[in-house]
Amino acid sequence: MPKNLSAQQPTADADATLDAGWTGTHTGGELIRALRQAAQRTQLWVEAEAGLGTGYLQRVEAGKVAQPTRETVERILTALDARHSERRLVLAQYGYALPTLPPTDAERDWARAEIEPDLQATPFPAYLLDCLHRLMSWNRLVPRMFGIVAEDPTLGGLAGCSLPAAWFDPASTLPDRVADPERFFPAMIQTLRYEMRQYGAEPWQGDILAELQPLPLFRHYWDMAMQQPLAAISQRALVPIRLRVPQAGMLTFRLVSEPLTRDHRFRTIGYVPADTAAMQWCVAATGSNAGRG
Repeated sequence: MPKNLSAQQPTADADATLDAGWTGTHTGGELIRALRQAAQRTQLWVEAEAGLGTGYLQRVEAGKVAQPTRETVERILTALDARHSERRLVLAQYGYALPTLPPTDAERDWARAEIEPDLQATPFPAYLLDCLHRLMSWNRLVPRMFGIVAEDPTLGGLAGCSLPAAWFDPASTLPDRVADPERFFPAMIQTLRYEMRQYGAEPWQGDILAELQPLPLFRHYWDMAMQQPLAAISQRALVPIRLRVPQAGMLTFRLVSEPLTRDHRFRTIGYVPADTAAMQWCVAATGSNAGRG
């Protein structure tokens, strides 16, 4: 799956610092420097934009200001247009907690624009979800896989809606696509539980379950899953599924989940072909879509 990167690419050194930063091995100042280099801004520009004194940012980046105020750090991050995961990491390095809130409309627009080139370049079905599991964007193979008219901008009414709800809702066309429900639905529940655990006890997570609990199919598999311990799941774990794809028959894919680097509240889900028939279908579908908007 294409790497989720900003259209404004950082330098190699800055990229390496940011990647290593997720493990907490760098100071707040070093991470701020990496963000500034990725944004291609000078220290003087950031100082002016954030209302800081001349030379102050240099001291922060060098670690000579051991504990800048939260307000100061926030102003620096705003000047650098830092995204949620970047803000959370830098603030944590200075001992400041940042709650995880559902993304705003502006943040969703940013995520769509951020991932759109990667989605359209992906040679298999892939789409973008937010932390509420809302469908934000998709590539041109997804409508074919779901059996929805390609030109429909709402993807059959799924756009902006809970995708887990669509998989478990008997009124939806998606449950009929699942060939192995006893394998697919428990795996989806486990993945859902894992994703929710990452956000701790944020109040908005109750809204996710409140939307899903009225669906009998969801309750059935949820109750089964709650009797089992939550297994550790890698974000890159490959979950095999078989789907009944219109005009193609039974195809096997492996689901890949990849968070956006700059804001982990968004993630792409890719359906990687796992058998010859699925590979051939992806090649044919990609070829037939060539040149289409």
